[in-house]
Amino acid sequence: MTYFSVLLRFIGIPVVVLVTVAAYDRRQGKELPPVLASWSPKKAVLLHALVALAYTTPWDNYLVANRIWWYDPALVTGLTLGWVPIEE
Repeated sequence: MTYFSVLLRFIGIPVVVLVTVAAYDRRQGKELPPVLASWSPKKAVLLHALVALAYTTPWDNYLVANRIWWYDPALVTGLTLGWVPIEE
Protein backbone atom coordinates (compact mmCIF):
# COMPACT_ATOMS: atom_id res chain seq x y z
CA MET A 1 0.00 0.00 0.00
CA THR A 2 1.44 3.38 -0.99
CA TYR A 3 1.57 6.32 1.37
CA PHE A 4 -0.95 8.20 -0.77
CA SER A 5 -3.44 5.34 -0.45
CA VAL A 6 -3.04 5.49 3.34
CA LEU A 7 -3.68 9.25 3.24
CA LEU A 8 -6.74 8.73 1.08
CA ARG A 9 -8.21 6.17 3.46
CA PHE A 10 -7.41 7.79 6.79
CA ILE A 11 -7.61 11.49 5.91
CA GLY A 12 -9.57 11.75 2.67
CA ILE A 13 -12.58 9.67 3.71
CA PRO A 14 -13.03 11.40 7.11
CA VAL A 15 -12.77 14.83 5.45
CA VAL A 16 -15.49 13.90 2.95
CA VAL A 17 -17.71 12.64 5.78
CA LEU A 18 -17.18 15.83 7.83
CA VAL A 19 -17.86 18.11 4.85
CA THR A 20 -21.05 16.15 4.15
CA VAL A 21 -22.20 16.48 7.76
CA ALA A 22 -21.42 20.22 7.75
CA ALA A 23 -23.40 20.70 4.52
CA TYR A 24 -26.32 18.76 5.98
CA ASP A 25 -26.24 20.87 9.14
CA ARG A 26 -26.22 24.08 7.08
CA ARG A 27 -29.28 22.91 5.14
CA GLN A 28 -31.02 22.17 8.45
CA GLY A 29 -30.37 25.73 9.61
CA LYS A 30 -27.83 24.85 12.29
CA GLU A 31 -25.19 27.50 12.85
CA LEU A 32 -21.82 27.53 14.55
CA PRO A 33 -21.29 29.50 17.76
CA PRO A 34 -20.09 33.06 17.04
CA VAL A 35 -16.54 32.33 18.22
CA LEU A 36 -16.22 29.62 15.56
CA ALA A 37 -18.26 31.33 12.86
CA SER A 38 -15.84 34.27 12.66
CA TRP A 39 -13.28 32.14 10.74
CA SER A 40 -13.91 30.94 7.22
CA PRO A 41 -13.45 27.15 6.97
CA LYS A 42 -10.79 27.51 4.27
CA LYS A 43 -8.70 29.86 6.42
CA ALA A 44 -9.02 27.59 9.45
CA VAL A 45 -7.87 24.51 7.51
CA LEU A 46 -5.00 26.45 5.92
CA LEU A 47 -3.85 27.73 9.32
CA HIS A 48 -3.90 24.20 10.79
CA ALA A 49 -1.94 22.86 7.81
CA LEU A 50 0.69 25.60 8.10
CA VAL A 51 1.12 25.07 11.84
CA ALA A 52 1.47 21.30 11.37
CA LEU A 53 3.98 21.81 8.56
CA ALA A 54 6.01 24.30 10.60
CA TYR A 55 6.42 22.09 13.66
CA THR A 56 6.78 18.65 12.02
CA THR A 57 9.04 19.39 9.04
CA PRO A 58 12.28 20.06 10.97
CA TRP A 59 11.79 17.01 13.19
CA ASP A 60 10.88 14.67 10.32
CA ASN A 61 13.83 15.87 8.24
CA TYR A 62 16.21 15.33 11.14
CA LEU A 63 14.99 11.76 11.66
CA VAL A 64 15.13 10.82 7.97
CA ALA A 65 18.51 12.49 7.40
CA ASN A 66 19.99 10.53 10.32
CA ARG A 67 18.38 7.28 9.09
CA ILE A 68 16.33 6.84 12.24
CA TRP A 69 13.41 6.18 9.95
CA TRP A 70 13.06 5.93 6.19
CA TYR A 71 10.57 5.52 3.38
CA ASP A 72 10.46 2.72 0.83
CA PRO A 73 11.19 4.38 -2.54
CA ALA A 74 8.67 2.07 -4.22
CA LEU A 75 5.86 3.52 -2.07
CA VAL A 76 6.51 7.26 -2.48
CA THR A 77 6.42 9.68 -5.42
CA GLY A 78 10.03 10.79 -5.11
CA LEU A 79 9.08 14.43 -4.48
CA THR A 80 10.61 15.59 -1.22
CA LEU A 81 10.51 18.49 1.18
CA GLY A 82 14.11 18.38 2.35
CA TRP A 83 14.70 14.68 3.11
CA VAL A 84 11.04 13.76 3.65
CA PRO A 85 8.67 12.60 0.91
CA ILE A 86 5.89 15.08 0.17
CA GLU A 87 3.30 12.49 1.26
CA GLU A 88 4.52 12.79 4.85
